[in-house]
Amino acid sequence: MEQAYNSLANFRAETRKRDFARSHRFEVQIIPPAELMGDDGKRVPGGQRMATHLTSAGRSANHLSLFVEDAMIPGILLGTRPVRINNLNEQRASAIDFGGDSITFTFLVDATWAAKDFFGDWMRGIINKRTREIAFPNKYYGGMIVTALNNKDEVVAKWEIEDVFPRSIAPIQMSNSNTQPIRLPVTFTYKRWFVIPV
Repeated sequence: MEQAYNSLANFRAETRKRDFARSHRFEVQIIPPAELMGDDGKRVPGGQRMATHLTSAGRSANHLSLFVEDAMIPGILLGTRPVRINNLNEQRASAIDFGGDSITFTFLVDATWAAKDFFGDWMRGIINKRTREIAFPNKYYGGMIVTALNNKDEVVAKWEIEDVFPRSIAPIQMSNSNTQPIRLPVTFTYKRWFVIPV
């Protein structure tokens, strides 16, 4: 009888040689748009500047990278449409577009409410609530760098997400029966992403 191509013994041997990627081993760098912050001189790969944004509490929002509880690595989205082949009763999907999608990050909110202030200021810079005028994209596009780590805090993979801006801040529910830290889900839209060699 024909045997399986792989066996449990093969799987065990491979897992002894290498570790699995762990979903809790990551870090995120947030690169706000230049219009949102002042420059503190630090730079990230690609030459973009890490900057200081003052919240209503007077603190820098760069520390928000420490409070990312949930992060997403972007996927790939292809737009398609059906195309009829040679006037036959056969249709095939044809790629017509390649673009970004949305990703949601969850942030822990500290006692200064810096996360809500920061992303609120970012979104208020996109559209004026009174005049309804929309800013030019170069005024509100930011970026992100998502890094995967191993159990030794070594970088094993890195992705840069370009032309990022928040499109939704979820409502926050307060409750006397809940003593857990407040969590703030923020949904971002982006144009493209690419892998940074490590």
